Amino acid sequence: MISTLLHTPLFWAALTIAAFLAGQQLYRITGNNAFLPPILTGIVLVVCALESSGVSYSVYMEGGGYLHMMLGPVVVMLAVPLFQFLHTMRKQWLRIVLAISLGSATTVLCAVALTWWWIGDEAIVITMHSKSITTPVAVAITEQVGGISALASAFVIITGILGALMIPPLLRMTRMNDEQTLGLTLGICAHAIGTSRALELGPQQSAYAAMAMTLTATLHALVLPWVIRLW
Repeated sequence: MISTLLHTPLFWAALTIAAFLAGQQLYRITGNNAFLPPILTGIVLVVCALESSGVSYSVYMEGGGYLHMMLGPVVVMLAVPLFQFLHTMRKQWLRIVLAISLGSATTVLCAVALTWWWIGDEAIVITMHSKSITTPVAVAITEQVGGISALASAFVIITGILGALMIPPLLRMTRMNDEQTLGLTLGICAHAIGTSRALELGPQQSAYAAMAMTLTATLHALVLPWVIRLW
């Protein structure tokens, strides 16, 4: 019976949700400790469950695929906070365009250059291009250009966690932590996890983060495949 349950797709989908909720509860108990984001705790719990049960990744993804399909609609729902500040964003369109294009280009170039220098593996370098965009877009682009989709998800998660952890204190140190700048930076550099962090900080931060994340993903989806093929 246990073996049958472990090979049931809905069991792993439910376990993934339960692991995230447990991570969310731990996050609240620890006073929203940035070192313990719910997604990190959830990942650790799911990995431990897979290791202890001996279930393969392919079996897990039969259930995890249900949640994966929901990532796109969830991203679209972030349009709600964005709409509240749309009138302000229209007046700042040039600043926003420059921040997104230059910021996303800089973070990708630095990551790719360091990966090529330290590792030198072409598949990993190609995969690293998509590390600063939200997971569904990163996986789609990586599969399209011949990277490693599972590794792309890992890069995206690590980037998001580090970005959500480091960006707010770094901007405070440089005295550039106004609501709009903080939201833009979290959205550009830390995608969905950064946007989740912005939701905790305030409505304006979350609106700018959602907008930056969405436009960054759109820009990368249009430009990255072309750049990688030329490279």
